[in-house]
Amino acid sequence: MHINWPTAVVTPEYPSPQLQQALRRRISEANDDDLVAAYLHWTEGQVALDWFAEASDLATELQEELERLDVLVAPSNSPFTGDYVLAHAALRQILNQASSTAALAQKRTREVWYRLREETTGDLAGKYRPDADPADLVVSSMGSVRAQLAQASQNASHALTRHRNDMHQLALLEAELDRFLATEDSISLEDIHAMAPTAFEQAVATLARRDGCHILREGGGARDLGADVIAVTPDSRRIVFQCKHRQAGVKKVGSPEIQTLNGTARPQHRADIVVAVTNGTFTKPATDFAHDHEIHLVDQDRLNRWAHWGEPLLAVLGLEETPPRIALAHTA
Repeated sequence: MHINWPTAVVTPEYPSPQLQQALRRRISEANDDDLVAAYLHWTEGQVALDWFAEASDLATELQEELERLDVLVAPSNSPFTGDYVLAHAALRQILNQASSTAALAQKRTREVWYRLREETTGDLAGKYRPDADPADLVVSSMGSVRAQLAQASQNASHALTRHRNDMHQLALLEAELDRFLATEDSISLEDIHAMAPTAFEQAVATLARRDGCHILREGGGARDLGADVIAVTPDSRRIVFQCKHRQAGVKKVGSPEIQTLNGTARPQHRADIVVAVTNGTFTKPATDFAHDHEIHLVDQDRLNRWAHWGEPLLAVLGLEETPPRIALAHTA
């Protein structure tokens, strides 16, 4: 590039004649290196400003997404509550990470721009000479910032897409659950609380049959030896149930009843799986004893999952590997 310096250069009309004269003098003294250096210096400043604006825009978008996420409250009484919580938490983590990256990018680009301002009065041509140290170019540190900003934006975009897919899948599952709750296969806790003890035993047998079990006994009696319901799973495991109905579901089952079940379920009934089920709850001694003797307890919360929501008993007890309701493969 070559400039015909004697050519008149039109400068801005500043109020001060001294300033106009100083500008004309500096322009007349400038050579090609000065011109190129000034242009490169201006370009570096523009790049810093552009990337600061990009980081600011991303920070604003992420904050808006976080505010929208705050409005999404997981349902408190749903079999999918945990899935909602996991999906929201995974998205929040990625958005917070991306927000931190955007804030750091804003800070570093601002610092670069201020350093460039300080260099404006220095030897601009000197820092672009072949023998200059590349580390002296403050914009050289911006490469990693830009890459991190792009990665953060991409991570946030992918996380938002996953979250939308999860919410769509959960909506489908909620609709499927609503259809199940409208059938006779779903038994509510309110209905169970109103049952007589014998009806409760029959309901447990009905639920086991719904799970695909073959029922050997569906009601106890004076000589049942602690086995009110006996069922065989599709994979030939024998389940022995002791059913303890509590009026309105407010009383607890104590340790002596669990000890009685432990003494007969395996020796007398050849149980592979021993289950005590109640529409109430269990005392701590009963829970501790059951844990020590591999007896599975179904309290009203687990019973609600089994009877009302339709989750198979073995899945409720953690004895059957079932695929997750939704694929929450959240990664950064």
